[in-house]
Amino acid sequence: MSNLGDDSELTILVNLDEDAKGVVQMLIFDREDGFPEVHENAVSKNTAKVENGKAIFNFENLPQGTYAVAAFHDGDADGKMRKTLLGIPKDAYGFSNDARSKFSAPSFESAAFELSTGKNTINFSLKL
Repeated sequence: MSNLGDDSELTILVNLDEDAKGVVQMLIFDREDGFPEVHENAVSKNTAKVENGKAIFNFENLPQGTYAVAAFHDGDADGKMRKTLLGIPKDAYGFSNDARSKFSAPSFESAAFELSTGKNTINFSLKL
């Protein structure tokens, strides 16, 4: 688990298509349980407006530790990922480390990164 009170800053840059509109919805997890879509298990839920093909998230005073991020493009800003009847995403989505898995969401481990004291920056892209 993480230590509270650390002076950690995290900037997350999410890349999308240049013509993308709307917002990006993001969940940050500090453990495998619930990753990537159980909102109640996320340590943070955030929304950022898409501008010029990017969404930027900034966090201060996050505890040091291991985290993984899941995000999707919410073009109509309704807070819901659109899926087909088979559960296949219709909205672009992505994970920290640009982690991907062929037939399911990637594991927490493959998307995990270490947050250390000071300024930290990660970036990844949203794709279908």
